Amino acid sequence: MAEIALPLIVTAIVNSDLEGFVAGTLFSQGWNVIHRALDAQSLDRFLADHHEERENIILIYSPDLPGLSPDLIASHHGSLRQVIGFSQNPDDEKIYLGIHSTPHDPTELLNIVRSFVRAPLLRTTTIQSSRIKRARVIALGSPSGSPGCTTVAINLAMELSALGHETLLLDADVKRPSVAALLSQHKLDAELESRGISPHLSLSEFTQARVHQFPDYLDRFTEKFDFLIIDLGSIEGVSDSLTDRRWTSTLIHWSCERADELWILGRADVLGLYRMKMLVEDFTRISIRAKVSVILNMRVSGRRGEQRETHFLSSVASLQPQRIFSLPRDSRSTSKAEDERTTLIEIDERGMLRKSIARMAVEVAG
Repeated sequence: MAEIALPLIVTAIVNSDLEGFVAGTLFSQGWNVIHRALDAQSLDRFLADHHEERENIILIYSPDLPGLSPDLIASHHGSLRQVIGFSQNPDDEKIYLGIHSTPHDPTELLNIVRSFVRAPLLRTTTIQSSRIKRARVIALGSPSGSPGCTTVAINLAMELSALGHETLLLDADVKRPSVAALLSQHKLDAELESRGISPHLSLSEFTQARVHQFPDYLDRFTEKFDFLIIDLGSIEGVSDSLTDRRWTSTLIHWSCERADELWILGRADVLGLYRMKMLVEDFTRISIRAKVSVILNMRVSGRRGEQRETHFLSSVASLQPQRIFSLPRDSRSTSKAEDERTTLIEIDERGMLRKSIARMAVEVAG
């Protein structure tokens, strides 16, 4: 699997605790921290001595570095790979280019630095894009291979479009893309723009070839559509994904930080509960901005189903989900939809699963 080449890190931070936190966190994740500058003069001297490496250097600085000036920082923006500043003073944002609020934890720091490595145009929420975000973004993932994540994503997008909302379904399961196959859309991965397949509903598929255009790619979609539904597939090991350097983790990272909501699907059988428990433990080690909701998929009726549902709800309680949905098992409808390469509303609009997803869409559309 292709990886994004890591840059070299140079710090120019006065506060020793902050510098140690930045350098130590990046070093622990495999980054090469090659120099700490104590003032602007030593920084310039080091960069001059390493002229051939400048294009691969990320400078992380604090504005209170002795001898530092906005003009000096601006000059480095053009010659280094990236320049990232950290400050607790809001006034610094007005005079220093590319300044961020000082990160509070390793995840926040890695999110900021990694965004520049993967896609230089990407900015975290500390620097707002001048573009107007129109779409409400909902990403769906599961703690394991295939508990119906793609089926729910496809039909949620269809139901939102049926309500008259311009909706894009983005297949971001880069290891196992399946939306195009399930809807019989050939060569979807070869198209740069989204493909309309019905009134108000469009499809797109994220691929490795688009990783460098990724920020603009997503910005255009959030401007154009009312809803962006992202099928992430498996998000097992999500804490590793947020520090992973491979392009395959880009969408998971973006969804955790920039999506409005992250919906996690799981099942209440023995294996499903075990995998959900592992995922919940993973989430205790990270901090994300997206609001989390959970979906109990393939719920069975009767006393046994109620017991399983109780165990499921107990397993996800620590996530403090914004919403909790429950979807019934409807093998007949889902199998028929797969066979005919279409959606539930077109197969059996009165089916149990179709009605449940339609209610979800109404609630989301508000």
